[in-house]
Amino acid sequence: MDTDLIVVDETGRHEDLRKQVGSILALVAPLLKPTTGLGLPGLVAFRIVPVETWQTEQAAETARRLWAYRELNSFWQRPGITLLGTASLGTFRRLSADLGGVMVMGATQPGPGADESQTLLVPEALEHTGVLSDPEYLTQVIVHELVHHAQNRASRHRADWAAHTPKALLRGNGVSFLEEGHARWADQVITHDLFGAAVDADSAPKSDRYNEVAKRKEILRLKPRIDPYKVGRVLVESAIGTVGTQELNAVWSNALLLPRKDEVADAALAADKPTRPKLWPSRLGSTTFTDTGVRTFID
Repeated sequence: MDTDLIVVDETGRHEDLRKQVGSILALVAPLLKPTTGLGLPGLVAFRIVPVETWQTEQAAETARRLWAYRELNSFWQRPGITLLGTASLGTFRRLSADLGGVMVMGATQPGPGADESQTLLVPEALEHTGVLSDPEYLTQVIVHELVHHAQNRASRHRADWAAHTPKALLRGNGVSFLEEGHARWADQVITHDLFGAAVDADSAPKSDRYNEVAKRKEILRLKPRIDPYKVGRVLVESAIGTVGTQELNAVWSNALLLPRKDEVADAALAADKPTRPKLWPSRLGSTTFTDTGVRTFID
């Protein structure tokens, strides 16, 4: 595997956690490509950071994506995007201490270089979410974030989508359902293979502080109407069952293959019933590669 895996404790107080994350990475990284068909970036970093670092870097990453999206749009659209972006960043900054220090198990973002990706882990949040109560929970979180690293490499940090359909990155598409559903599907497969049963860190025992924060109105408003983890997993699992991982992986470099609103809605209906969504898997199954390698749709 031509990937450098590094774990850094930037707090100076969590050497045991650094060693534990390193051991888990050594165990699960070789399983990623056989499971997903995706390779990892040249450098994968897991950084154990103070919540203040998480706040600063996540705000900067959010601003970077909004600015990149703004620049891909027409001049007359940019002022409105700026206003919306400013409001979104304001909300994030106001809530980021609780998000990063209490609720978020891990956050993966681009690294400094094109072939680099990094995950931020805040020890206090891992405590509040119950992830540190059992090594199996931490393993699932590490696998989930590692899948995001592979997605980052495959989509060039979403650049292959943005270049063709910039609006796909913010609305009218299933980006979050694809990314989170794919990562959840993979972490369930890998933890099942490792432990004999799939592991779900969402069931870990939460702290009183976590439960208190989770009930705040501003936090509740951030919760999406459709769960991207649950519905996304159903969407991805059904697609893989229909076309396989290799065909599914064409989506990472082709914005035309991203799940559409109606396809996500189809998966949401199937998520609560003993049925499989059909729309997105059927559309993926009705495409093929031409001799030039370009993905085309079959009528």
